Amino acid sequence: MTARSFFILSVLSSAFALYTNYPRGYDASLGARADSPTDQDLLNSCPGGPGSSAVEHADKCTLVNIVNNANTRTFTVLGDPQLNCGGATDPVTVTLGGQQTITETTTVDANIGVSLEGVTIGGGASSSSSTANTVSKTISYTVPPGRQAVFVAGTAQQSQTGNVQVNYADRQFGHFIWFTGATVTQLTPITSDVEFDVHETACGTDPRDINNHS
Repeated sequence: MTARSFFILSVLSSAFALYTNYPRGYDASLGARADSPTDQDLLNSCPGGPGSSAVEHADKCTLVNIVNNANTRTFTVLGDPQLNCGGATDPVTVTLGGQQTITETTTVDANIGVSLEGVTIGGGASSSSSTANTVSKTISYTVPPGRQAVFVAGTAQQSQTGNVQVNYADRQFGHFIWFTGATVTQLTPITSDVEFDVHETACGTDPRDINNHS
């Protein structure tokens, strides 16, 4: 064996030895490198999140690559339902309504085991408008026998979808900034666009179920 051949063989053997020691980020069980945080790690590290053992808590998370969706409307029950379910044959007049705070909601558009309740993600509509709206109203309403009623508020929501940019104070897996592959959708309440309605249903069903049309 020539000296040159011996040198090349020695370099290859040394490189193999380095990888058999499984450097940080190498997943031996998969036989491939796993040197980046998962979307779950990134989103859990956002302010207000539970944190992740893989990365430190992020300084901030921001919605980027924003796509504006069509506005949607979400309905929320105000106050307690009023029932006329005791077998009476006469209608009863009751007071319906109350007060409820409608807040911005953010959901992950993929099943990666992450809840974003309480997590703060800036950017998008939430940066230029309120992320909460308190609605309050009461009315007088006559409930027929065998029926039950509840007052609901339908709040228009601005819907935006995007990826999340995650900023760290220190390098995580070699970088200060990471971006999620998964997208999230934010619904931000439009405080000037609220509709009120009475939701009436049959006795014996869930009066708070907005999808109950019995």
